[in-house]
Amino acid sequence: MKEPAANKKLVDAIHRYYEKQEKETIIGVLEAIRMSMHDDGEWMIPVIPPQQAFDMLDPEQIKVGDTFTIEEELHFKVNHIETDDGKEWMVAFTSNEELEKGEGTSTICQPVEDILKGNRDMHEDGIIINPWGKSFMLTKELIHAILEADVPDNHIYFEICDITKMKVDAIVNAANKTLLGGGGVDGAIHRAAGPELLEECRKLGGCQVGQAKITGGWNLDCKYIIHTVGPHYQAGSKMCERQLFDCYWNSLELAKEHDVHSIAFPAISTGAYGYPKQEAAATALRAVSGWLSKNPDYGMAVIMVCYDVATRECYQNVIDACAPGRRKK
Repeated sequence: MKEPAANKKLVDAIHRYYEKQEKETIIGVLEAIRMSMHDDGEWMIPVIPPQQAFDMLDPEQIKVGDTFTIEEELHFKVNHIETDDGKEWMVAFTSNEELEKGEGTSTICQPVEDILKGNRDMHEDGIIINPWGKSFMLTKELIHAILEADVPDNHIYFEICDITKMKVDAIVNAANKTLLGGGGVDGAIHRAAGPELLEECRKLGGCQVGQAKITGGWNLDCKYIIHTVGPHYQAGSKMCERQLFDCYWNSLELAKEHDVHSIAFPAISTGAYGYPKQEAAATALRAVSGWLSKNPDYGMAVIMVCYDVATRECYQNVIDACAPGRRKK
């Protein structure tokens, strides 16, 4: 395995740790490992191959250093190192160069993230990285620190602003069933995005109430526009409430499918469709908070864009009702 750039940064960080063993250099190693995870980095893990693996190979056709890909699912036993203090460690190498500094062994390449998560749940005391050279002992505590630091947070924000000016991954358009533009937020988004948005929307075949469809952001400062059709308000209608709930939920689901991590919602159906703002705010926050709870590690920033102070206060009323001991300042 050729040493990727992310692994080279890790080796450099370990060398700095050897030069000066202090908190700052330890953090440098941990950050290098975390960045390797984000870059889809891999480490080499020494293993004892099962007999089936040998049976698949022709000894006369192979030589030392050859690499093989086996499509069948096989179970390999991972090699370990026991240190003088009696602790048992999984072993990982960042490159062939590091591996060849010691005794030869069979290895498999695995994503860094999978290795860390797997070791976290195993009996070993941690992972020794590059044990034949300048090594680093990654304890279970350090593995937990890396994985916990890498868990993104979900947030809900409330802003009184123009949704067409939002700098986010996606904005949500309160559209009609045709998706061909209209009044209110819908018209404002189409005007700001430009005529290309209408042309793309013509190809979508409309959208049903409570559902969502996606287009590019065009002239807006966002990558995507998610179009959802809110219900016309009918007092006491559970179907109406459910459809409004679905607008938010399905928009978030579609956003996740497209790797969106920041999204701005208008107050759907509270304009010409007549939905009372206070009722709409309660349903909107129930849907958004429910989705975020179901996806706790996704890392989604949801901005509830408010047309005016009255709309912002409707959201605040819902929050206060859920936390009666809390008072607005």
